[in-house]
Amino acid sequence: MSIFTPEANIIIKEAKPEDAAKLIEYTKFVGAQTDNLSFGKEGIGDALEVEKEFIERINSDPRSVMYFAWKNDDIVGCANISGMKRRMSHRANFAISVAKSEWGSGIGSALLEKCISFAKDNGIEIINLDTRSDNIRAISLYKKFGFVKIGQMPAFSKIKGEYIDADLMYLDLREK
Repeated sequence: MSIFTPEANIIIKEAKPEDAAKLIEYTKFVGAQTDNLSFGKEGIGDALEVEKEFIERINSDPRSVMYFAWKNDDIVGCANISGMKRRMSHRANFAISVAKSEWGSGIGSALLEKCISFAKDNGIEIINLDTRSDNIRAISLYKKFGFVKIGQMPAFSKIKGEYIDADLMYLDLREK
């Protein structure tokens, strides 16, 4: 199923293994635009077959999903919910990225809304995420959807010799 947002000419749909090459290209592109991600201009650095298998694993897990926001023939946003296992199966981790040219366009909100809806429909009660403590734009988006900060991890990442703290946030869907 896909969602079309006419105001931005964006289509949001679930990732498919055949999208793996576009995902690799997208991560290099978006990774070069910001230091807010866990990767830089090298992208995720995985081979095509590895990415195909990764998408297949997500698609075969009933508690995980990956969505791409497409503009024309390019990925301009990506978000995923990764369901946890065993005694933590009521939880999932969330990650998102949006091409800088699309910041403020509503793509992040649309992707987050899709992921929250997926979580609710699939028995996920709590969504976890981490974000740079100085990433005010992302923190504002998460708060808009009800995420709350539950802590901070010092020196979470290291970029160009500088340690970066991360805020740990979560959304409790049991209250919604």
